[in-house]
Amino acid sequence: MGFSQSVVLGSCSFLLGMVFVCQVVDIPLLYKPVTDEAIQNAYTFYEIWYESPGAVKALFHVALGLPLIALLIKLHKWNESAMFFDGSSIAMHLATIILYLTVHIQSLRTFLPDSTITTSYSILPTPPPREIQPTENEKIEAVRVLSAANALVGLLTLGVIGMQIGQEFAKRQEEKEQIEIDKKIIQGENKKE
Repeated sequence: MGFSQSVVLGSCSFLLGMVFVCQVVDIPLLYKPVTDEAIQNAYTFYEIWYESPGAVKALFHVALGLPLIALLIKLHKWNESAMFFDGSSIAMHLATIILYLTVHIQSLRTFLPDSTITTSYSILPTPPPREIQPTENEKIEAVRVLSAANALVGLLTLGVIGMQIGQEFAKRQEEKEQIEIDKKIIQGENKKE
């Protein structure tokens, strides 16, 4: 297993851990009848992340960006394994990033008040000021959509991890088969002599 593959697996495992932590508040919103307590728990939980210091957000963004960079480096080999396994992993990870940018950020901005934390670091542009405040139903819908997006991110991240494990398994199988072929060739040459 190479360094790039380790970076992908480590970062994706971190992201998967984040998704599992979020399941504490997501499960009551998705798979059980929604209660006011579940909604308030979700608001509080996600507000903690939304109001976190810039270093925490930077760590998350690095963990989100590193797999893409490592997969692009791995894809540069341009062999069958890279095209299939790494290409599929890139597609799934890009879907994760798109979900984060389009669903997660917008949902957080819908159901949480404007952030009071000012940082010099921000990868995202500041949102325009709200002209109309969201209704309570829109906030509940936004937090439930965020919960569903977390489930999708978890599945996509598991897919990336599965593809990387599959690539390593296929590589080892190919090496094993090549050793067997080499042994047969050597035995065939010895019989001719």
